[in-house]
Amino acid sequence: MADTNENTIEQSFEKLEEIITKMESSDVSLDESFALYKSGMEELQHANSKIEQTKKAVLAISKEGGLEVFEGDE
Repeated sequence: MADTNENTIEQSFEKLEEIITKMESSDVSLDESFALYKSGMEELQHANSKIEQTKKAVLAISKEGGLEVFEGDE
């Protein structure tokens, strides 16, 4: 699989859909299934990382009208 560090969140989700489709195929061997699973987990981790980076970068408008970093529910 290509370098996942350069993928957008959308591209990661597209790759995950492709992996799921391949895994659902009846002609995939057990070894291929494990490789696809590993690749899917790596892609999922990448997507989660990108989502967290984006979440931290979002600016919210404060009550005073200024911009502040979005803190979320954490």
